[in-house]
Amino acid sequence: MSENHIRVSARGLIRRDDEILVARDRDPAEDDHFHYLLGGGVEFGEHSEDALHREFEEELGVSLANISHFGTYEEVFTFDGQRTHEVWRVYEADIVEPWPYERDSFSGYEPKFDEEIECIWKSLSDFTAGDETLYPEPLLSSL
Repeated sequence: MSENHIRVSARGLIRRDDEILVARDRDPAEDDHFHYLLGGGVEFGEHSEDALHREFEEELGVSLANISHFGTYEEVFTFDGQRTHEVWRVYEADIVEPWPYERDSFSGYEPKFDEEIECIWKSLSDFTAGDETLYPEPLLSSL
């Protein structure tokens, strides 16, 4: 991503009791683990809610229902040694299929980068206690 590019992404806030569904990743430059809401980039001409549907279908093979806008967040941060600027459109939603709710963790797949996505349910208290990192960081105060 070029340093002068702002990336817009659509992210799904999926709940299971007091847990949220997140992806676990790490910054290769820092070797620090972090979590983020599933979803991905909005393509030019695509509404962010449509991007959310597309991303969950591509990455998990699931459909979404009961979608409502939760909030918009913006951050400038460094990942893998590169400065990055993102705007996140976050939508609260339910996954139609039951299987993701029945598993504590499972794998998704990011076809664009040919990478596996580690998906896990995490309690909000893991993030509020400061034991785990959730991006975008301002999201936590809204939960």
